[in-house]
Amino acid sequence: MTQFKFPQNLADHLENEIYNKLIASVQIDVDRYNAMWAKREQEGKTFHTEQTWHGEEKIYWYAKSKGLLDITFHQEMDSYYKKMTNDYYRPMSCIVDLKACFENAREQRNHSVALCEQRANNHLAVTDQIDGHSFKLGNQNLIDGIVSGKTATNEFFQVHLQMMWNYRYGENSANGYMTQYVQYRSDRRGARQEGKSVQQAITDADRQAKRDEKLAIQNEKQMAKYEKFQKLPVVMEKWVDKEIKKLAAIISPEGLAESHKTAKRMDYKFDEAWQIKCISGDIEKHNTLRNDLRHWQNDETGLKALFDKGIDTRNKLKEMYGV
Repeated sequence: MTQFKFPQNLADHLENEIYNKLIASVQIDVDRYNAMWAKREQEGKTFHTEQTWHGEEKIYWYAKSKGLLDITFHQEMDSYYKKMTNDYYRPMSCIVDLKACFENAREQRNHSVALCEQRANNHLAVTDQIDGHSFKLGNQNLIDGIVSGKTATNEFFQVHLQMMWNYRYGENSANGYMTQYVQYRSDRRGARQEGKSVQQAITDADRQAKRDEKLAIQNEKQMAKYEKFQKLPVVMEKWVDKEIKKLAAIISPEGLAESHKTAKRMDYKFDEAWQIKCISGDIEKHNTLRNDLRHWQNDETGLKALFDKGIDTRNKLKEMYGV
């Protein structure tokens, strides 16, 4: 499978355009804020206010420090932690955060490039072979080009593609300053596209990779759960032994005598035969479980088969035997 990759020089051009325009947009706010904050300090004020539906409130500038601005705040001593901390109500000055702008521009460029590659690869079949491509910068934010190649039957084709972009500024942008958005025109000419497209194959591969990753995580959790379940036969055998002793004590001569005393004291009729029958049945169930637990301690295959059937916890195992 041959897939189209966007030319690196044009990708770099997109990034540089985005980066320069983004810096210029942020710089407008930098100049505005610095002037506003300097004026506040000259007036002897330590904070700005704004009108909200709650009334007049102080402006808290913390969120701005996490964006594309590098802000210096007034420092004051925190009486509890005994260290200097930022007063986020009192910004003093700011500059453009060049690193944040670069990362944002790189993300925008990658997004635009990925969309262009998807558009071109939608016109390519997995059996096609690309001979080459020719792309150039046009006027007014336009990249124009052709991807050429041959089909599996050696028939010639071309994919014609145009990539146009514009910018959204301020509140209309994703980052609050400037973001690029792109539009595409594309079509295939010459030999028809046969079978699955390259883009669909890429999408299918991504989905399968995610399914495989999810399955691997599930299998890892199941293995960890089974390792814990493997210890259950030994642990539960000790518990079953104690339960059998408790039940046997109830229908022992001493236990039955105590039950008679309780019945007389509580003024009800005690059915000794019924109690012996019920408790004996419970003991039999516990004995059956105990025997199987001892067997599973030396039969990992049988224990794993039980686990795979969904009997994978202590409570489920008890429920299976009615104990």
